[in-house]
Amino acid sequence: MSDDEGSMRCRSGTLFGIGLSVGVVIGLAVGTAVALGVSTDAMDTLRRLLDRMSGRTNQVNFELLLQ
Repeated sequence: MSDDEGSMRCRSGTLFGIGLSVGVVIGLAVGTAVALGVSTDAMDTLRRLLDRMSGRTNQVNFELLLQ
């Protein structure tokens, strides 16, 4: 392996690391913005739906029986 091949491999590894880091930071920022943008009413509705579908309300889920 020559010096050119070794330095090229090091550069590609460095670029991969930088790209991965930038992607993680952007993903966290976008995820935070979306989470803050979702209203409390929407979160309550989603939580109620998940509770109903999972059977946590101790009631018979007739919707599931119809399947």
